[in-house]
Amino acid sequence: MSYKRVLLRFREMDGFVQSLKEIPEAWWRMPIAEGKWSPAEIIAHLIEWDRFLLDGRLDQLKPGQAAPPVSVQVDGLNARAARWAREEASRQEVPDAFHHTRTRLLRRLETVPGPDRVEPFTIRGRSLTLTAYLEGLADHEDHHRKQIEGHLRTRREG
Repeated sequence: MSYKRVLLRFREMDGFVQSLKEIPEAWWRMPIAEGKWSPAEIIAHLIEWDRFLLDGRLDQLKPGQAAPPVSVQVDGLNARAARWAREEASRQEVPDAFHHTRTRLLRRLETVPGPDRVEPFTIRGRSLTLTAYLEGLADHEDHHRKQIEGHLRTRREG
């Protein structure tokens, strides 16, 4: 997949998140399944990972170099994001924060020089390009998008 296509997928996800402003509040805050997050919590999770990339991880993914181990505690980051969406953020705040953070991330990704997009680096002993790394993140987002779409389909049919 091309770098431009990956960035397009990131933009499309922003459009999808903005479309969620139209769903009923109850659906926005309702877990998508037993023991799962709500759409609000899922989107907050994605915001935190965009921030993680912006706050330094992108700068560590240098061609020809090994990326240092991740310093973030994944479970803690996810729990904080979910709690923020569930207990602190307003209905409007989550999609607005996603848009703001995603716009910053896209602007940053657009400045990456061409060679840095396709030259491999190493992460956890695995050779990867920035394009492939970002494609993996886009795939992860697609998984969450499909979960939310299924949740909304069930609400509309039920």
